[in-house]
Amino acid sequence: MGEKRKSGSKEEASSKKSRSSKKASSSSKNTTNLSEAKRISIPYPEPVEGSSFTECTSKLTVTLAPVHSRDLWASIHETLNSMLLRFVPQVRGVVLSYSKVKPLSDTAMMFHDSPFGQLDVSAKLLLWRPIAGMALRGSINVQSPDHIGLLLWDTFNASIPASFIPRDKFEWRPFSDEEISARAATATTRSADSSGDDADSAIQTPEQPAAAAFEAGGNKFGSGEWVLKGTSESVGSSGSLEFVVVEIIRANDVLSVTGALR
Repeated sequence: MGEKRKSGSKEEASSKKSRSSKKASSSSKNTTNLSEAKRISIPYPEPVEGSSFTECTSKLTVTLAPVHSRDLWASIHETLNSMLLRFVPQVRGVVLSYSKVKPLSDTAMMFHDSPFGQLDVSAKLLLWRPIAGMALRGSINVQSPDHIGLLLWDTFNASIPASFIPRDKFEWRPFSDEEISARAATATTRSADSSGDDADSAIQTPEQPAAAAFEAGGNKFGSGEWVLKGTSESVGSSGSLEFVVVEIIRANDVLSVTGALR
């Protein structure tokens, strides 16, 4: 009887261990699947058609400085010029240019003991107003395992984080030491050739070779590049890249965008 009980308890313990190992294995698999799903899940917004540039006619309040008391238009242009390339909440965009300015009153308002007057004007504005879901194209200025940096129309910054790059389509390919050396040598040679062709650039600053060495072969010099999965074709082979706007980031009066690759 004692031997049977011992045998039974051993089988029971073995069965419990087997069940617990299966549960642990199943839990591990589920955790892996969840983390994988989280990693490849990208919050694509609803597609938005149209251009990120728009025009509107808006009413604006300009400040009239005492120094321009005899020149109304000097004060108007001073205020409007200060808005250029800045995000203006009133018009919900970055002001790129203005035209057809028209004062809406013959007199300016003065408040309390302030020497500055305020005048309402109407102006036609050209705005940059990106919206989440729009497809934009920018020039690549940096690639790293963490993100791809782009410049839009040589003016605005955009960033594509690695978490917004589909890993089933793209992968990070680090450069070998030979590739890095070859790219640096090519960039330095191109820098020397271009400076020799330009007669006006007789004086070179120490930063010029370093800046030129950052660019090589139309792609930005660094430790590697993002490529189409299973190939060696760089996402920046054409020098530019299309992406979907996921988020608009505003820092004071500067606007930038966060994007995702499809």
